Amino acid sequence: MGWLVFLKLSAKFFTVLSWPSFSLVYALYASIQAVQSDSHSRNQRCLAYWVLFALYKISESTLAKLFYWLPLWPYTKGVITVLLVLPYFHGASYLYEHFIRSYISEYSFIWKWNFLSIPRVKGIFSRRDSYPDVVDKSVISMEPQELAKPVIFQGIPASSSEAIARESALPSSPKKIQREWSCALCLINASSENCLKEHIQGKKHVLQVEALRVRQVPVGGYKSSLKLKRTNGRVLLDNLNQIARANLEKWGGILRPIRLCRWKKPEVGWTKLNTDGSVVSGNAGFGGLLRNYKGEPICAFVSKALGDDIFSVELWAIWRGLVLASGLGIKVIWVESDSLSVVKTINRDQPYSMKAGSCLKHIWDLLKKFDKHCVSHSWRETNRAADHLSKMVLSVSDVVFWPGDFPDSLNKIIKEDAEGRIYCRS
Repeated sequence: MGWLVFLKLSAKFFTVLSWPSFSLVYALYASIQAVQSDSHSRNQRCLAYWVLFALYKISESTLAKLFYWLPLWPYTKGVITVLLVLPYFHGASYLYEHFIRSYISEYSFIWKWNFLSIPRVKGIFSRRDSYPDVVDKSVISMEPQELAKPVIFQGIPASSSEAIARESALPSSPKKIQREWSCALCLINASSENCLKEHIQGKKHVLQVEALRVRQVPVGGYKSSLKLKRTNGRVLLDNLNQIARANLEKWGGILRPIRLCRWKKPEVGWTKLNTDGSVVSGNAGFGGLLRNYKGEPICAFVSKALGDDIFSVELWAIWRGLVLASGLGIKVIWVESDSLSVVKTINRDQPYSMKAGSCLKHIWDLLKKFDKHCVSHSWRETNRAADHLSKMVLSVSDVVFWPGDFPDSLNKIIKEDAEGRIYCRS
């Protein structure tokens, strides 16, 4: 009899505690604390709680008779509310991650408002030379039979335990020693920084630099002469495009579709390589970052580049990242770049220029060394870590550094990516 009274008092206590004094007042208090803490993880947990709260209220109002027909429902509601709120919305975050988010795919998670929207184009009448990352006119036909097509998301290894064991086989705290240095222009590796400096001063590298400069001069002259010859024929089109562009900028805030995207973690056993290239004010460079299935960084690299061909710089970034991953003993790699042209070229979905052929062959040879691999495109907003690395200014030509040496700004980006921060792309 005493236990029955105790259980009844406990049930009433949980009911009173959960509604409305606890579930609303404490939730509002914790939400204010989360907003003022400037912590992205706490904000995410807070939002997860209010999403579940809204779903619960909708369900309760719709199925009110069914819920209150259950004799234990008020007590069950109280216990669930307490578990969701304490401690600091961890219960709500766990429930959202495992029972709601798992059913939302990457593509259904990207919301698009297509009403009152028109495609974003630079002009009404598109021109053949107006596409980004355009390769040279002299292209080489692809021969898919030379190499097998890349493996795209064939899943995880035989068992999760095997994959986790392979992941843990990598050094958890690797020695902060750079074992190889690379020259992207010549596509070679050096065993020390002094050897790399000797190579840069050597005849082979100097000839490659001169050849790069020679290739750039005719291309610029050809484009300028082409524009002079066709200027008169394009006056009307340019005027129309300017009018259309002005209208798009005027109504862009209303008409442009809004997309929400996030950086996606690799599957268990996979390692993700994000790369990016940068050409700003004549200074070219590229960088990349290796992360495991938890979103934790393994190491990163930054290299200088020559020339102003962003397509080549993006290719060099992927080549350098694959060299680094192969040297670390990684067997399953997911390469992600925000250059759609580079991704399509590596996947043999579009032709490539003669000057890019050498680097592409090296990339394809490196990809064959991995047990599984994938090369895919990402939005620029979800590639912030690699973009940050590509714009770093260093005194050396090529450097590899470990998480302990990362700047705070890079660590913040990596943490936000791992926590699933949502980026707005408009």
